[in-house]
Amino acid sequence: MAWEAIRILQLTGGGIQEYQSQVVMLTGLTGILTMIPCLYFYRKDKKARIAGGLLPKRSEKNLNFAEGALLFFIGIGFSQFVNILVALFQNFLNYQQYQETMDEITLGKNLLILILWMGIVAPLAEEMIFRWLIYLRLRDYMKRGAAIIISAAFFGIYHMNLIQAVYAGILGAVFAYFLDITGSIWASALLHMGSNIWSLVFTEAAPWLLEKNPSWILLIYGALLCVTAAGTGYFQKRRKDHL
Repeated sequence: MAWEAIRILQLTGGGIQEYQSQVVMLTGLTGILTMIPCLYFYRKDKKARIAGGLLPKRSEKNLNFAEGALLFFIGIGFSQFVNILVALFQNFLNYQQYQETMDEITLGKNLLILILWMGIVAPLAEEMIFRWLIYLRLRDYMKRGAAIIISAAFFGIYHMNLIQAVYAGILGAVFAYFLDITGSIWASALLHMGSNIWSLVFTEAAPWLLEKNPSWILLIYGALLCVTAAGTGYFQKRRKDHL
């Protein structure tokens, strides 16, 4: 939701320093404001789909607590591995400059505040826009693959810089895919929250882990790979069992 924050600062005459100091709070506030119309339109869309016979009256599959937790950790896994993939192309994507900008934005901020605004509020608002509204509307008129690609492209472009466009575009496709195969809008939200919260926490923890014992990071990567692969397989099988 950073572009809304940038626009507000432009209207009030704020510069780059003001942006970096206030962007976290403004991102959260604009996210909250965005949720209100998004929820309204999502509910209107859902009623129309049910009335038109596109959806049954009970149109969403429920996730239990364990499945919700699993989706959260799958989001962490995809976030970490897509981040590694993007870093491999850092010479083409200007990864270092992007990382320096993010460091300036988060420098000195309380981690819990960052998690609240950037790890919970912003992902939920973005999911309402790009998956609950855009993806599902595209899905009304086209096949899953095309809807995933188009909505992911919109999500990537929305982030306004090349490295974030690639990173967010890939993850956006993952979020839409899981929303589709689980039948639950909360699947994409949990994946997105896991992704963002992990990025914030791991950025803080990685230097300490490297100093104490670098092999711990390899163990974490291995565990995330297993959880991501096994969890994806579980939800794919779950979908087949519900067909």
